[in-house]
Amino acid sequence: MQEDFFIDEQSRMELFVRFRETPIPMPREQNWEDIRKIPIEESSEPLLVPLDGYPERIINHPEYFIQGLPGSLPVCYARSGLYERLVRASHMLPKGYKFVVLDAWRPVEVQRSLFDTFKERLKKENPAKSDREITEMALKFVALPSYDNKKPSPHSTGGSIDLTIADDRGIWLNMGTYFDEMTDRTSTRYYEEKFEKDGNLSPEEVEILKNRRLLFHIMIYAGFTNYTDEWWHYDYGNQLWSWHNGGEVVAIYGMARPTFAWAK
Repeated sequence: MQEDFFIDEQSRMELFVRFRETPIPMPREQNWEDIRKIPIEESSEPLLVPLDGYPERIINHPEYFIQGLPGSLPVCYARSGLYERLVRASHMLPKGYKFVVLDAWRPVEVQRSLFDTFKERLKKENPAKSDREITEMALKFVALPSYDNKKPSPHSTGGSIDLTIADDRGIWLNMGTYFDEMTDRTSTRYYEEKFEKDGNLSPEEVEILKNRRLLFHIMIYAGFTNYTDEWWHYDYGNQLWSWHNGGEVVAIYGMARPTFAWAK
């Protein structure tokens, strides 16, 4: 990937056009039981780095801190290997465009708060369903909190990132839903499937489709994989990333935490 780090403007625009016109392919079906069985051979790279040091191309916008979730941080952190690939991906964006990082490494406490809150919401909306059914519904959008280093939540490894794209005016591209909306429309291929089924999309839906394609193909080209139920979620190095690579590459990220001298 090193040769792709700095790309001239003409090449960026060619990628912009090609990526927006290239359909998002059918994903490998996710099986969390098998995903959590993938062995982890921990990387020797530095554990976590802040993502607020390159504002020319990457905007730090920590949604959970902004929304006041207990335990959330004012800066997004990720593994250095993920950050390196994110920087490379940012150089494929058109001039003036930037990534907006919404979340990356996530404390288990925040993961627990998200999971429990969403599960309670689902219980109220589906009173006839059993606790097991509610849990399965919740797992589609929020990973199970885990302190087990052999099967950590993806975000707890520092190998997951939630992001979108802002244009050269700082306006976020229309991706069809809000971050964490947790509906069927957040599926990365939702508009691809709608087009395949109906053969017709509104002008706004066509723009959403192309914006999702742009984000998807840039991130995949940089070495990430996508969590198929969330257009904003991408992985590198963790078990979910290994799974979407067919299990042919070993997971290299287990649980991690930032190094803070005065906080645990």
